[in-house]
Amino acid sequence: MKFLIVDDSPAMQTIIRRSLEKAGYKDNDFKMAADGVQALEFIRDWEPDLVISDWHMPNMTGIELLKEIQTQMLNLKVGLITTETDPKCIVEAKEAGALFVLHKPFELAEFQRTILPIVQGSVEGEDLLNSYDSTEDKTQYDLQLPSLPSLNKILDGFTIKDIDIKKVTPKEIDYSKLPYVMALFNDHEQDTIKAICIMDINAAVILGCAFDNESGDVFKKTLKSKSLNKKHLDNNKRLLKMVSALFYNPVNQQNLDLKSVHTIAKPFDRLDKLGGTSADKRIDISLSAKDYGEGQMILMAVAD
Repeated sequence: MKFLIVDDSPAMQTIIRRSLEKAGYKDNDFKMAADGVQALEFIRDWEPDLVISDWHMPNMTGIELLKEIQTQMLNLKVGLITTETDPKCIVEAKEAGALFVLHKPFELAEFQRTILPIVQGSVEGEDLLNSYDSTEDKTQYDLQLPSLPSLNKILDGFTIKDIDIKKVTPKEIDYSKLPYVMALFNDHEQDTIKAICIMDINAAVILGCAFDNESGDVFKKTLKSKSLNKKHLDNNKRLLKMVSALFYNPVNQQNLDLKSVHTIAKPFDRLDKLGGTSADKRIDISLSAKDYGEGQMILMAVAD
């Protein structure tokens, strides 16, 4: 990923960069700008994936940068890290397109909770689900969901630490255990979203840590942070890639593909609606491991 950090303080530029590196994004591209004018030059030539800007800067402020990006209709993810706390200014920033406003000084855990979901695809995941239209689905087949034994076999081969799984009664999504990891699975031939996996933060951290059999202390620290670093998210992606092969299309006798994986930090309507999917089109699973506790996973067909 490409990160553009915009701040007139070199010390704050370093703090933000190191905070991203501590979350596992060390081997990524970074550029630093001292004001909005310089930032716009980088944006045009370099096309960053995420812009993290201060508010109060010479020549062009952060809010002026946001408004210029909006005026030029640049498709960018932008957030502010600032000392500005005026509620009216925060509303103005959000209306100008800021995905987050984080206040200085910040704790690392707060930084990760705020910014990592943006880095890890929360915006794209919400957009993909919200834009899904079942009337455009031309596949017309009843998807075969993964079985508990087949999922157990994958977990046994995937993780060093033993994980126990069991089927549980379906229930509504528990937003007290955000952020969620959400995976979308698509039809092999038509690139149509057919299935989804939703894991609460407990389950995602269990799987992220179990891959390397990390200690209970590491698990507890990660869970307390309410965020996944890049390594733990990548471990989840590896598992979900294998899980995609467990969904089955009986018409052409093919499996689904893993389309994308996203960290979801807040509720949205389409996710709520999917939480009410009927029991015959979903499998709800409890995951647990010694020293790690318990988490929840839902595998379901996507339909209106």
